[in-house]
Amino acid sequence: MVLNFRAVIKVLGILTLIEGLFMLPALLIALIFEEWDSASAFLTTSSVCISIGFVILTQLKFDKIILKAREGYFIAAISWVYCSVISTIPIYFSGPDLPLVSCFFESVAGFTTTGCSVMDINILPNSILFWRALTHWLGGMGILVLLITIFPLWGVNNKSIALAETPGTNTSTLGTNYTRIGGFLYKTYLTLSVTEFLLLVLGPMDWFNALITVCSSISTAGLIIKPEFAYLYEMEYVRLVVIIFTVLSTMNFTTYLLIVNKRWREVLKSIEVRVFFSIISVATLLVAVSLRLSGTYTSLWQAAKDGLCQVISFISTSGFYVCDYTNWPSFTITILILLLFVGGCSYSTSGSLKVFRVAVLYKFIKRGILKQVHPNIVRAITLDDGTPVSAKVASSISIHTLLYFATLFLGCILLSFNNLDMETTFTTALGIFTNTGLSLGLPASSGFFGMFNGFSQLVMCFLMIAGRLEMYAIVIVFTKS
Repeated sequence: MVLNFRAVIKVLGILTLIEGLFMLPALLIALIFEEWDSASAFLTTSSVCISIGFVILTQLKFDKIILKAREGYFIAAISWVYCSVISTIPIYFSGPDLPLVSCFFESVAGFTTTGCSVMDINILPNSILFWRALTHWLGGMGILVLLITIFPLWGVNNKSIALAETPGTNTSTLGTNYTRIGGFLYKTYLTLSVTEFLLLVLGPMDWFNALITVCSSISTAGLIIKPEFAYLYEMEYVRLVVIIFTVLSTMNFTTYLLIVNKRWREVLKSIEVRVFFSIISVATLLVAVSLRLSGTYTSLWQAAKDGLCQVISFISTSGFYVCDYTNWPSFTITILILLLFVGGCSYSTSGSLKVFRVAVLYKFIKRGILKQVHPNIVRAITLDDGTPVSAKVASSISIHTLLYFATLFLGCILLSFNNLDMETTFTTALGIFTNTGLSLGLPASSGFFGMFNGFSQLVMCFLMIAGRLEMYAIVIVFTKS
């Protein structure tokens, strides 16, 4: 079968135009801070992108484009790579003197909301710092989620891309109007962003750092902290605001749709919501008690506060840190690492397996144990509200989990060629693949991965994009059909 390359060209043209337009705020920041090299790079790149996108949309004639599943998966995969390549250009020409591969790594880390870096953040121009944060914000809900709200205006159907963005999750609450749903998701996303920005500005934070913090925390991409502003994140008010909005962004965004429609009973019965907050509560309790009993903290209250911050950081795959968790007891670190495998809720800005899948897997294992005791029993996998999980969904989740660990182990093998210690290799693969950017070993809690060579950085780019697209879109591209 042949791909519909006319559709691919049109979608990439739309992406080029949109990314060029979003470079204009970065250009404005460069002008405000008088960063002329960055301003020149952003002006040139933005002008070229807007021109190319405008020409494709206005001069090339397309009939109404119908996307099939294969085009949806291909576009979902190629779009993240394409946007990252475009984003690399201004970073390469205005940032520090780094190889092109490292600049590409920065772009991928931005759009996939991984938040890690191979650059020294202390020497970055403010405009590049803002552009990295803005790519976090764009990647948070997914550029393609933005696109499916406007595709019908340009004659492109959007269902295939929507399904390629979020494979194997529970879609029963979404309905079939993906344009309406996509619009609601972005309105919610924008509302949360504006609200957090206002709260931070009304507090102790200046407008620029508040803007950077909002773009990074709402997208669950971590926090971009320059040393001279680290004191801001030690304030309890700032921490509280960041924690609250990180949790809100880690929630299933369709929950807000239920709230708007006053379907409170469905919200309260949601297995994902209850399991999500139960995991946070239990993990925080275990971490706090461990920190207090080990003597790491003399105050249980302080242990609980710092423990809650790191628990939310790991389960939301945000990757921010408020203290050096690498010096915590092994039991505590183990709890945090396990949270990386869980991740946040479906249809949120977080990564990893997601709470809904983990909950279904637990019930799947529980039923398997029961069938060992009672071989002839017939029992469906049901959610707590009695809703049965179809065999198709259960099978999809099982396959997704197997593919998840297979991709993770492949990443570990490829990163091992860098010949670093095993702790660094494994936790780096895990932190990158879950789009957290946290690690143990050499990177520790800094999120700095400059010790890896160019080949390893390309491997990490693959892991970040595969984790962001939940593997299917990437793996399917390499199949023969």
